[in-house]
Amino acid sequence: MRFVGVVVVVLLVCLAPVSGVLAGGGSGSGGGGHAKQSDNHPSDPSSDVIGWEHGYWYNESIDVNQRDGLSKAEKKRYVARSMARVEHIRKQEFTHPVTVEALSRKEYRALVRQQAANSNTPSERAWENQIWEGLFVTGEQADAARQQTTLMQDRVAGFYLPGKNRVYVISNGKGRIDNATLIHELTHAMQDQHERLSSPQLQSNSMDERRGHDGLTEGEATYVEKRYANRCDKSWQCVGKVHIVRKRTPYSGGKLPSYNLAMQVALIQPYSDGPAYVASKFDSGGWSAVNEQYRNPPNSSKAVIHPGKRTGSPPPLHLGEQARNGWKLYGKHGTNGSQTVGEAGIYTMFWYQGRADGNPIIHWQRFQNADHGTYDLFDYSSPPSDGWANDRLWPYHKGEQRGYVWRTKWETKRDATQFVRAYRELLRGKNARRVGPNTWRIPKGPFADAFRIDRHGRTVTIVNGPTVGALSDVRPGSKAKRKMRLSRVR
Repeated sequence: MRFVGVVVVVLLVCLAPVSGVLAGGGSGSGGGGHAKQSDNHPSDPSSDVIGWEHGYWYNESIDVNQRDGLSKAEKKRYVARSMARVEHIRKQEFTHPVTVEALSRKEYRALVRQQAANSNTPSERAWENQIWEGLFVTGEQADAARQQTTLMQDRVAGFYLPGKNRVYVISNGKGRIDNATLIHELTHAMQDQHERLSSPQLQSNSMDERRGHDGLTEGEATYVEKRYANRCDKSWQCVGKVHIVRKRTPYSGGKLPSYNLAMQVALIQPYSDGPAYVASKFDSGGWSAVNEQYRNPPNSSKAVIHPGKRTGSPPPLHLGEQARNGWKLYGKHGTNGSQTVGEAGIYTMFWYQGRADGNPIIHWQRFQNADHGTYDLFDYSSPPSDGWANDRLWPYHKGEQRGYVWRTKWETKRDATQFVRAYRELLRGKNARRVGPNTWRIPKGPFADAFRIDRHGRTVTIVNGPTVGALSDVRPGSKAKRKMRLSRVR
């Protein structure tokens, strides 16, 4: 499910105290949400300047107590000073006022539910299901769109409407507004006013390209938020956080949550790696270097996962032979019926096998032990996903039957081999049996299907179908070509 036209902040972790951490954190002065105004109110400038908004400087104290909610006057002070602080950190001026509203979780859930009902046709749901089935995240009979809707309902802390200059913060009662979430969403408003978040450069054609673009926009918002949080109770007095008890996000083990944890791991990748990506640009050339990224934003999750590595446009991948005997593509969805899941998607697939099924294909426990600096929250690097160059997954259907072709391209032959070995380990973890050359079959369960894996140099093609016989209909030609190559070798 896509949350169309919205920039969100997602709840990442709850590893620190039960006060809860929204989108990577935020600090407050404590005291149940109270911030006291100093006796000396600095004089206003003669004109609008960076670090001053609607009568408030970034470094002055304000009288705000949101234990029982925010009065109109308190909210005005709170938002104005927050805008001034975003200006001060970002070294940019807001060009238009920004409206901030609090939504209850119940109101927000209803909003997401309504949008999902309006945007997901049966064909779109079926196509989406097969993308996540291809990543072994949801079984063939699952409703992936519904699971994404549940995830958005439960794990979003706030959102901004591009072109509307309007921010919404999800409140757990009494209209209280979390300070870190407010800073994060105000940064999106500033991005939109200066860079236009609906610009052609930021329009995405695939899941993975969206993660690349989000690595910039969400990465910058989280980077600004963290720089704000580092000043709270040190050089700045901040509106205190209202304590909210939240369960820890069980990345490291234990019972799986009510929402889909694999989808959560895939969703938060830009929030995890994006801040480090933006920090690397800032360190090399200040905010002007970050601004320049909007002219040519990162176009894949790989570019954000490895900020120090040069990544060009992914090499093209084509389907080639068409299916036969009634098997059809979903031609109107994705890019000519295909989706690109990217390095983050492939990492999530292997990570989830260890976390959910006890099949440790990679060192999945290292996910929470990122070692790439202050701003990198999670580690999305693993041997079978690191050499990614491109991929496209084409879902097929024939009546009620489902299948897909997933073609991946790798930087080296060694990378392609590592991916194939890991994928075979995944199949073995699902009790797959080898039933022919490069062919496996999972006999039962939510992923009961046949699979064929062909590697040619740096390209790996995985074919999925309900039966072994269906594989040559979903992807004809491969078997004949293989025989021809063998005859040439002889």
